[in-house]
Amino acid sequence: MKTINQAIILFVITLFSVQNAFSWGSTGHRAIAEIAYHQLSNDTKIKIKEILGNDYLPLYANWADEIRSEKDNPYNKLPHYVNMPLDEKYEDAVKNQKGDIVTVLEQMVKMLKDNKSSKEEKAIALKFIIHLVGDAHQPMHVGLKEDLGGNRLEVQWFGEESNLHKVWDEELIDYSRLSYTELVRFAGEPEKETLMQWAKLTVVDWIDETHAITRDIYDNLGDKKYSYKYNHKYSPVVYEQIQKAGYRLAILLNDLLD
Repeated sequence: MKTINQAIILFVITLFSVQNAFSWGSTGHRAIAEIAYHQLSNDTKIKIKEILGNDYLPLYANWADEIRSEKDNPYNKLPHYVNMPLDEKYEDAVKNQKGDIVTVLEQMVKMLKDNKSSKEEKAIALKFIIHLVGDAHQPMHVGLKEDLGGNRLEVQWFGEESNLHKVWDEELIDYSRLSYTELVRFAGEPEKETLMQWAKLTVVDWIDETHAITRDIYDNLGDKKYSYKYNHKYSPVVYEQIQKAGYRLAILLNDLLD
């Protein structure tokens, strides 16, 4: 097996993931992929189709979560998150030696670009990239180790027992009752100048930006009984993060494949 892929397998074998949670739910991830799909160049779409058999990104948006049920899959434990204190940035935070979302994305980019990677390996890498760019924009996936990214922080959502991670994973989106294509329209489009600025940002920049939202969420926990007021405050944040993730995914894929 190629050197780079041996490193990935070793990384998987040594990994112990305690934060086995999904992100944005299937609707959010498909919306991000839908946004990205419409921003891809024709050349990029051709290369994606060569690797995956179909260039329609929403088909693969949730694959990286779905394989968690495959016990023998060596990629099913890769972390989709990073833990860091609220007052620190990624570069300054103590890194998990077993890896995080940033290191996994870096590994997948390398595997996709490596001319020695097989078609199957490139397909795995591409599907992970499609998914993890979305995860990098979900505030609870750039959260706190002590509560497992909000999984252990109990809250109520419209009177029902829940946790902070689930609220941000699914419930803020599900409450809107939007399909993923409708969610794309609610997310809107950025200005051209904004897109130019986004093209200059790195994955670490995305993480630090998302972490600032995480900090705001923890600063406004309140009574933890969330309903209309919380939805009104944070659903626009969800739409904005989905917009950012979609356009940034397109920028990354066009850069890697075009």
